[in-house]
Amino acid sequence: MERIVHVHHVDKDAYLKGNIEPDPEEVDLVFDLSPSFAEVVAQVRVELNWNEPNDGVELEGRHNVGFGMHTRWKTMRINSEQRWSVYKETVAGSQDKALELFATKTVDARIELDLNRPSSPVRERSPPPMSQEEATQSPIVQSPIAQQPPLDNEYDEHDDGDDGFEMNGNNIGDLDKYWTQEEMDHSIPYSRCYASDSDDDGPEEEVDEDGLTAKEAERAEIFKKVTGRDIRVPLFRDVSLADGAVVDGGKSFLLGARPISKRDVDATTAMISKGLTFDTFLELKIWLKEFSIKHHRPYIVVHSDLKKRYTLKCVDKRCPWVVRARPFKKGPSWHITSCVATHMCRGPKLDGKDAQPDHRQLTSEFIAYKLSAEISSLPIMSIKSVQDTVKSRFAYDVKYGKAWKAKQAAFKMLYGDWEEAYNRVPRLLLAMAATNPGMVHVVEPSATKMTLHDGKRVRVFHRAFWSFEQCTRAFEHCRPVIAVDGTFLTGQYKGTLLVAIANDASNRLVPLAFALVEIENNDNWEWFFHILRTRVIPPSKEVCVISDRHQGILNAVELAIPGHAPLHHRWCMRHFCANFYRACKSKELSDLLQDCCLAYSERRFANLYNGLLKHKDLNAGGQEFLHRHLIFNSKWARAYDEDGRRYGQMTSNMAECFNNVLKGVRALPVTAIIQYTFEKLNVYFQNYTDETEKEIANNCEFPTKVQEFMDFQARKADSQTATCYDNVDWVYQVNEPGGTTQGGVQHGGRAFRVSLKTCECTCMATQPTKGKGAWEGNDKEESVWEEAVRTVRKREKEALERKRREEIAKKKEEDDRMQRGYEEYLLRNKRRNDKLKAERDREARAKFLRSCQLEQIARERANRMHLEEVAKEAERIKEERAQAEASKTEERHHFFDSVVQLARDIREKEELAEESKKKKARGEGAFATQ
Repeated sequence: MERIVHVHHVDKDAYLKGNIEPDPEEVDLVFDLSPSFAEVVAQVRVELNWNEPNDGVELEGRHNVGFGMHTRWKTMRINSEQRWSVYKETVAGSQDKALELFATKTVDARIELDLNRPSSPVRERSPPPMSQEEATQSPIVQSPIAQQPPLDNEYDEHDDGDDGFEMNGNNIGDLDKYWTQEEMDHSIPYSRCYASDSDDDGPEEEVDEDGLTAKEAERAEIFKKVTGRDIRVPLFRDVSLADGAVVDGGKSFLLGARPISKRDVDATTAMISKGLTFDTFLELKIWLKEFSIKHHRPYIVVHSDLKKRYTLKCVDKRCPWVVRARPFKKGPSWHITSCVATHMCRGPKLDGKDAQPDHRQLTSEFIAYKLSAEISSLPIMSIKSVQDTVKSRFAYDVKYGKAWKAKQAAFKMLYGDWEEAYNRVPRLLLAMAATNPGMVHVVEPSATKMTLHDGKRVRVFHRAFWSFEQCTRAFEHCRPVIAVDGTFLTGQYKGTLLVAIANDASNRLVPLAFALVEIENNDNWEWFFHILRTRVIPPSKEVCVISDRHQGILNAVELAIPGHAPLHHRWCMRHFCANFYRACKSKELSDLLQDCCLAYSERRFANLYNGLLKHKDLNAGGQEFLHRHLIFNSKWARAYDEDGRRYGQMTSNMAECFNNVLKGVRALPVTAIIQYTFEKLNVYFQNYTDETEKEIANNCEFPTKVQEFMDFQARKADSQTATCYDNVDWVYQVNEPGGTTQGGVQHGGRAFRVSLKTCECTCMATQPTKGKGAWEGNDKEESVWEEAVRTVRKREKEALERKRREEIAKKKEEDDRMQRGYEEYLLRNKRRNDKLKAERDREARAKFLRSCQLEQIARERANRMHLEEVAKEAERIKEERAQAEASKTEERHHFFDSVVQLARDIREKEELAEESKKKKARGEGAFATQ
């Protein structure tokens, strides 16, 4: 059928109606094998003699889409190899198996010109048809040059060897002038060539090597300067200005950027074909789903058996598209065994009211698989971001619920389910500690709660603590102030994350410790502070703790641990003022209390506090709150901060800020939270290291924040004057003039008493810390000898500092060398473990296959025995049924005989009764006669 092609080319209307009458102009093309599209077109050109270069061939195929006796013809334009293949497949599946085409001849009216070659001479051809008016006119009188003999056809330098095709198909009016122009010598000016045929004998002047006179050469130079073109070169041979050619008279459209569309199909996407292999069944399913989504062709699953086959079909039942895949015998790999890769259906609508906004293969599991890498790198990705990512990648809008399910499925792929995440916490912390020596981690199970896991009773996760050595070492160079706080988790299983945060000289956060607990209570806070003080904070370091007034924190900081320095607790000003606001219900009074907390001097505090008590809007609840907490002013007022333990920090915003960083991961499994803290701290330390190295490279004496503060104070001191009143104790009076601040606040002049020995000032803005900051010296005046001693000590200190830096550099180099060795050791160990694992896997696989074979043999043996038993039981049941049937037959015969005998007895009795009646009747008749 595919070797014969019927071609019609005359009556297209009859062709579209199915050619009820025979077509006498029909051409039958016969091929040795099934022809390609190019072969069909070439044969049509030969059979119909359409061989002109400008002749084009358009083909339309028809096929019957009706059923039974109903005939319905449909046409299909065929202009490519793909459409020809689809047409043959369609005809093969229809009732009429004939390949019938309608060929239409098209003529390309475009004229191809070669501007780099001169015009061709005139060919001998028939003149164009003339109208009647032209025929009645007098004949054209030709010039004598037309009587010249015809051109020699043996050789012509302008001949292109094609006698049947006229390249320049323009109508020529005056052939005499045309031939005259063709006979010109194009290397000399037109005027001289044209004059050679006149009565003039030519120029009498001398010509140069180009054949130009002096005047003509001068004109050529002027022409070249004006136009930029050499007059010696013919116009159609000069391509010097071809790069400046533009399309004139047309309308241009600029194509800019646009968003992705559903009609965009990736041309690089591999097509479905027989023989494609996949490592796993999951990869096969994901690849087919992605192919279906990108090409907007949904399908249905016909067969899905992990051990045998996987078959897909198009959702349109009339479409022949199908894909069949099977697994390999010796492994998890799959391959496509057969397929019909071309869709014959129209497909879903992509635009309009009936457009489908979703795709049946765009499931939440597929989205989770494709976006797992993005969600792993950014666990706090919002649901809206998931929807936008799906829209930009697959051009489909998914609902909020599907996007949420996809994110949860991705979490399950990455971190396991919620219960499994708690089981992974110890292993995850051990893995982190293996690559981070010095890391502190503690995991405690519950002492009372038990659950079943894999058929065993195990204890339930209770709490976990972890802290990184890098943070502990960094805290040694920070102010001894930490902020603690707890933030609740919002996942499937509720809980609380406890954090302890410090800060360095540039006010950058240094996360010190983390803990996962069930709730905030006394037991959990005491456990957290006990591990923090015994395993993270140095034993001799006194630390100030800033937090809210949670009862668990208040009790935990008061506990004494033998061998460890005590903790100094201070209240967070923000939480304290918030509690006061709940008592007084006034934002203005809360701001006044905040000013009291921030006051540096006791005098300033007393004035503000008394003004707050006398405020007209202060209610009874607010007065009771202030009186109740006045005795604890050392906990919340900076003016009464004992030993300056706060270092000027009044709030626990450090912990609050880091809690905001963790806000997005509170809904994740616990393993994701722990991994997120590790990755976030790694980024922090990398950024901080880069900033610090830049400051060291710029020879900065102090950190940036400290330098800015010192510059501010230096500019402030420019307007101040100092007067010495005691040379022994170094007591000065610093006068500050009045004026207006940058905020527009006017103030009068002030004077402060400053002692340089004790580092004290009556402004109380700078206070000495207990055991630190005091000047060492006696009450005597410094001498020249003491100045020299200080100079020598300074030099020694600088030498020690240089030596320390060299030791640090050497230590760093040694650590790098050890780290490289350790990494090489880990790599070798990993290779060895991979090799051992591969061997174990091969052994296990062989053992498993052997056990499967033995199990199959045992199963077959059991099946044979069972079949024998079933056959015996069937024979026994058959014999019992035969015996029962025989007994029933015998009983039936016996019953029939009994019935027959009874009928006979009844008939005999009736006959006897009849006979007795007759006898009686005869006796009565005789008696009557007598």
